[in-house]
Amino acid sequence: MRLTWKSTLVLAAVIGLIAFFGALVAQKAWAQAKGPADFDFDGKGSGKVVFSHEKHAAKSPKCTDCHTKVFKMAKGQRTALKMADMNTGQACGTCHDGKTAFSVKDQANCTKCHKKS
Repeated sequence: MRLTWKSTLVLAAVIGLIAFFGALVAQKAWAQAKGPADFDFDGKGSGKVVFSHEKHAAKSPKCTDCHTKVFKMAKGQRTALKMADMNTGQACGTCHDGKTAFSVKDQANCTKCHKKS
């Protein structure tokens, strides 16, 4: 089979379109895997707490390990976090139990999350 300049041009255009749409799909997948930007909570007198999705995803890459099991998923809403709940193994305390990750009950760990300005 002999290619003409027209068929070569059409083939190049098709390959270009496939590459373009492949790059779009890959970009969306990367954005989803990275997760949302860091956000902070008012830690009141103990200092602001900044939560990093990136750091936590590096330890547990499945979103469902936290979302829906530990935290409800509602776009634009955050779970109200209370140290009393964490101390009973809820919210952050689910993993920050001294076994899976450092314990929220150990006062020596407070500054790992709470940052005073």
